[in-house]
Parts: sequence; C-alpha cells; structure tokens
Amino acid sequence: MDYSKLRDINGIDHIGDVPSAKKGILDFLSGEDKYKSTVPEDKFNSYKKGREIAVELENILKGDQRAY
Repeated sequence: MDYSKLRDINGIDHIGDVPSAKKGILDFLSGEDKYKSTVPEDKFNSYKKGREIAVELENILKGDQRAY
C-alpha cells in the first residue's frame, strides 16, 4: 500500500477534537450512528471531519484492491 496517499487526505491535519473524529470514523465504517449522539455539539465538526476522512480512506483502500 502506498502510504503517501494518507498524507493527501483533505483536512487530516485539521481534525480538531480527535476523540470526536474517531467516533465519526467508527460510525461511518460500521454503517451505524452509534456514537453520533455522544458527541458534544461544540465538537460536532470534528465528528463530521472524521466521517469525511473515513470516506477518503475507504476510497483509497478500494483503489488499492483494484490493483490486485
């Protein structure tokens, strides 16, 4: 896997609250909004950024699978 692609993920260096972003990543990858309600309103942008990052990660992984 070409890890340099991870550095190119839009906004990965501007996450804000890391625990909230992690919850967004987990919710996206699981397909459920299990943690969404536990994120404080003032940190919800970090949650949304986590979901965006998860989308980009999934796309990178799908692209790598096509190479095989």
